[in-house]
Amino acid sequence: MDPLLPEKYQEFEFEGDALLSVYRPGKGIALPVRTICAVLGLDLKSQSERIRNHEVLRQGLRKNRVPIDGKAREIAVLLHKYIPFWLATISPHQVRDEARPKLVRYQTELVDVLAQIYLRTSAVPATTAQQRIDEALADIRRLVESQLNHEKRLTIVEEIVGDIQQRTPVSAAQAEYIQRSIKRIAKRFEQRTERDIFGKLFAQFCIDLGTPRYDALPEAKYDDALVWLRQTAQTYLPDDPDALPPVQESLL
Repeated sequence: MDPLLPEKYQEFEFEGDALLSVYRPGKGIALPVRTICAVLGLDLKSQSERIRNHEVLRQGLRKNRVPIDGKAREIAVLLHKYIPFWLATISPHQVRDEARPKLVRYQTELVDVLAQIYLRTSAVPATTAQQRIDEALADIRRLVESQLNHEKRLTIVEEIVGDIQQRTPVSAAQAEYIQRSIKRIAKRFEQRTERDIFGKLFAQFCIDLGTPRYDALPEAKYDDALVWLRQTAQTYLPDDPDALPPVQESLL
C-alpha cells in the first residue's frame, strides 16, 4: 500500500457496534451499507434500493472493494456525511429491538441539532444544551476543514510523486530487458517466416509508449511496456511460450 496514503480500511467501534470505514481519496470516509443494515437489522436489498432512488442519498452512494470474510468484494458504500441523514429517514419500527433505543435516541438528538441550526435566532439566549450543540458543531466544522486541508496536502504530494515518476526514466536493467525482449520476438519470428520485423517493432513500441528510445521510457510506464511486450509476443508468436525472456524480480 502507498505509504503516502492512510490505511484504506479501518475497523472501529461505535455505540458498542463494530463498523468498518473505507477511505476514499478526495471524498473522505465511507461506510458499507450492508454493515449498517446488519447492525440495525434492516433489509439490505430494500434499503439499498431506497438509497438508490432517493435524490439526495444516492449522491453519496459509491462502489468499493471491501474485505469481507477474508475476501475483497465490491459492495455499496455511503459517504460519511450522508450517514446521519440516512439514519434520520429510517423508521424505528423497522430496526431490531436491541438497536431501536439507540436509533430513537439519535433521532431525538437530531431534532434538537436541526432546530439549533435552522430555527434559533440570535435574540434568543442559548440554553446549556444549545451551547453544547454549538460547540459540537464548531468541532465538526474544524474537523471537516482539517480533513479537507489534509486531503489537499495528500493531493499535492501525489502530484509531486507522479511528476517525479514521469520524469524519472527506467533503470538500465529495465531498458535492457525491453530491448532484449523486442529483439527476441523479432529473431524468433524471423526464424519462422524469414521476415525481419525488428525495426517495425521498435518503431511501434516508441509510438505506443510515447518514447524516443528504450532508456528514455518513464519509470511510471514500465508496467505498460511489459503489457505491450506480452501482447506483441502473443500477436507474432501465439504458440511460443518462450517468446519473451523471463522477468527477474529485481526488474519489477
